[in-house]
Formats: sequence, C-alpha cells, structure tokens
Amino acid sequence: MLKTKVPAQEPPCKSACPAGVDVPRYVRFIAEGKFDEALAVIRERLPFPSVCGRVCVHPCEEKCNCNYLGAPIAIRALKRFVAERPGVVIEEEPPDRSTGRSVAIIGSGPAGLTAAYYLAKLGHSVTVFESESKPGGALRWAIPRYELPQEVVEREINNILGLGIKLETNRRVEDLEQVRKYFDAIFIAPGLTRGRKLNIPGADLEGVLIATEFLKDVNRGKEVKLGNKVLVLGGGGVALDAARTAVRLGVSEVHVACVESKRTMPALPEVIEEGEKEGIIFHPSTYFVEILGEDYVTGVKCLKLRWMKYDEDGAIHMDTIPESEHVLEADSVIFAVGQELDLGLISDSPEIKITKRGTISVDLENMATGLDKVFAGGDAVSGPSSIIEAVATGRKAAIGIDKYLGGKGDIDTVMAPRGIEWTQTELQGYPVGERVEIPSVPVEERCKDFKEVEIGYSEELAIQEAKRCLRCDLPITVDPKNCTGCLTCMMRCSIKFGEIFSPAIAKVQVIPFSDEKINEISFSEECDTCGICARYCPHDAIYRGERRKEEY
Repeated sequence: MLKTKVPAQEPPCKSACPAGVDVPRYVRFIAEGKFDEALAVIRERLPFPSVCGRVCVHPCEEKCNCNYLGAPIAIRALKRFVAERPGVVIEEEPPDRSTGRSVAIIGSGPAGLTAAYYLAKLGHSVTVFESESKPGGALRWAIPRYELPQEVVEREINNILGLGIKLETNRRVEDLEQVRKYFDAIFIAPGLTRGRKLNIPGADLEGVLIATEFLKDVNRGKEVKLGNKVLVLGGGGVALDAARTAVRLGVSEVHVACVESKRTMPALPEVIEEGEKEGIIFHPSTYFVEILGEDYVTGVKCLKLRWMKYDEDGAIHMDTIPESEHVLEADSVIFAVGQELDLGLISDSPEIKITKRGTISVDLENMATGLDKVFAGGDAVSGPSSIIEAVATGRKAAIGIDKYLGGKGDIDTVMAPRGIEWTQTELQGYPVGERVEIPSVPVEERCKDFKEVEIGYSEELAIQEAKRCLRCDLPITVDPKNCTGCLTCMMRCSIKFGEIFSPAIAKVQVIPFSDEKINEISFSEECDTCGICARYCPHDAIYRGERRKEEY
C-alpha cells in the first residue's frame, strides 16, 4: 500500500532566500528544459534576475541538502543561465490603473529600485531621487565590472523604470520635510555611502585609500595610482573586490590582511579561492597597529592574533601574541573595514531613531520609521549586507507603504504554473553526481582587464546541474512491496545525520516482515524530508512525487 510523506517544512533553499524565491520550482523547470517558466518563477520575487544571477551571496546554497552529498546545487549560476539565454527579453507594460497616490524613493540602489518596481506595479506614482549622475547605487559603483558588467546593470534598471517610474538624477535630497509636503509616502534607501578608516596613527597619510571610494573611482574610469605593492585591510567581500581590482590595474603584488582567521573571513570562500588563484597573498589573524611613513605610506605595523571575536554591539575583542610585531610593506594601503550611514538627510527629524550600530531604526514588519509617511530599508537599516537582502527590504517596504496608502499590500504575482507534472522515473533512481563546474575565463587571461570572469552554463550543463536537485518541495512516496531490504536508504540517511553508517541514527527505518514478505518503511519525527533516501533507492520503494502524473 502506497504511503506519502509530505515535506516537513519549507525547502531549506527557499526559506534561506531573503526574497523567498521558489528555488526548487525554477530548478525543476530548468531540469525539464522549460527555461521561460524558470525565469518567470524567479521574476515572481526578484526584479533583478541577471544581477542576482551574478553577484548574489547565495545563502540558499549554504542550506541546500546536496551539501550532505558533496556540494550544493549551483543555484546562483542557474539563475544567471535562464536570465541570460540568447534572445531573452524582459519587458513589462506600465499598469493600466492609478491609485492617485504618490511615493518618493530616495536612493536608486537595489532596495530603492525594488520598492519602486512593486509600488509602480500596484498603480502608485513613483519618483526616484538619486544624488549621482546615474541610478544603481552599489550595483553601479561598488561592484567591479569583472563581476557585474555595466550593460547588465543598465538593462535591468531600464526594465524597472519602464513601468513608468520617474527618475531624477543629480538630485541630492537634503530637506526631508519638503519632500513630505509633496508626497504621500517616502522610502529612504541611501545605502552606506561612507567608507571608513580605523582610528590608528598614520591613517591620513598620502597613499591611504578607502575601498568604497577606490572602487567607485575605478568604475567611473578615473585613473588611480597604487604603486607596485598594495595592502588591503579587511576580510570581507569589499576587501576582496578592492584587492582583485588592484590586480587588474597591473599592481605586481597585492596583499590582504584581516583580524579574522582564514576560516572565518566574511568574504565568500569561493571569492577567497579566486583571489588566491589570481596571486593575492593573505595575512589572516593580523591586527593593525600603525600605518608607517612620513609624507607617503610605506607599510603597516601589525601584530599576530591568537583569537578575536565581535560582541553583539560590533565591538572587537582579541588576544595578541607577544613579540609578534612585524611590518607589511606597501606603496598603497586600502581600508575595507566597514561603511557608515550619512545622517545628514535625517538629522533634523528626531522622530527617526538611530541604532547603536549607526543605522536607521524601523519596524521590521513594514519598514516604517518613527516619522509619519517615512519608511526606510537597504543597508541604511541592516548595515552592510547583500544585494538579495536589500531586495528583501525593498519588497517588505513596498508592502508596508501600500498598506499605509490604503492598499492590501499584495505584491505577489504568479508568472509560471505552480503545479508541475512529474513522473517517479524522472525524479530519483540515479546518484546526485558531482557539481557541474561553472565555466570561467582562465586565470592567466582574466587579470589583464575587467572582462567578466564567469562565462556561465550552456544549456546542456545547466540541465545537468539542475537534475542534481533533490526536489525537497515534493512529497516522498513509499511503495513497500518493492523494498528488498538493501538498506541503501538507511545508509545514506545515517551518513547525512552522523557521517557514519549506523542504522540506529537513520531517520528512515526498514523493518522486515518475513511472514508477508513485505518490509515496512517508516520515518521518524526528526526526518526533514530531504529526499536523499528517495534519490538513492535502487528499487523504486521510496521516491519523490506520485507514481502517476498530477499537479500538487
């Protein structure tokens, strides 16, 4: 008798995505060769599919159940594949209705543009104010072009503005009260525009730069002189961006030093790996004491650390190693140790509170500040974060603003079928296999210029990678009459939960019934329906979905 076990929870990849993208659904469409439908699923929650397909920090992959089998599904790269296929055109018509309500968006980064996108689709009149000459915020100025080409940014921003959104560039808003007089609601999303230096001797010497300003100058095409040896101070993504940019500017020796250990550096492991391939030298567990030099920087005096940690307020605690003082020589030093919010816009609005971290305090349910009409989001609220997290705050703000203006806050749309047909033979019975390597430009070629490093998947490779997915959103069906008692399911399950084959710790159990010659298969309460057992069952006794085709 067939038994079905429905998923115990939302798929971990989907729940890990700040924007709530239905990852299993679009990956399954790719596996079936339905690429337009896959892109539609992504666009249900994300107005930047190409951007996020390149520079998303992909927390979904960290939670993917395929990690227990070697490597996660390449979710980010698959997103890029469906958004970048030849001939793909994303154009949306402006809404055919108007609410008569107006919204001002201050800042045209990913949070501001996301909020603008959804509010415009709801029929509100939206005006975006941007202090720079072009929109995009961090997308345009903070991310190197070898990661995110300019034309990709232009294309996706133009798709959003095509909904009838008014954009005013070179417009720095300095009087919030004046804006409140003319608009029914305001969304503040200026980002963290100020990089900072550490308060150590020598920080103001000539040749000491700030990473955010350095990256912006390079993206503007401005010439930056660095010398032959560059030292970047910091271990996050911005630090690696600055270091890898210096490599492409022809610097012969690039170093990165940080207080974190190599294992705990905030930058993504794959980014650190790419930096090492490009010749960057790392100095982890290093504390910066003083920048040396008279008229111009010559190096940094440092100490080695036994350990370090941050407390809940962001203050650093550490233990230095006695007599470990040493000097890292450098012709230029680039600080990448954090960013700050420019408080000028809200300095005359005491109703808007500032947190201990120097960010805007909001109601996290709707992103409302303490000042009527005014909402806030992006890094100005969360602190330094990621593009996908900024998108999530923009979505949440759009919902909150629409409700404030009298709407229902319903921004969800269905662009692709929710039900999808499958057969049991398509979904299991073969090993997950190795992760398909994402094609990239060879190291010896990539460092010569700012051309994009990743080439991306071909159609064949994308389908191959998508088929590795365990389909954690689908039910598991058990057909005991097919069970031979081989215990493959228990072996795979116990290795996941205990890293050793031990039937006692497996969350799926096979109980022999010798009289009826039919084994019983059961699942404990700890089973998370990851489906590893179904994927590896060689006898069709446990499988994903239903035996017959049907919609779920």
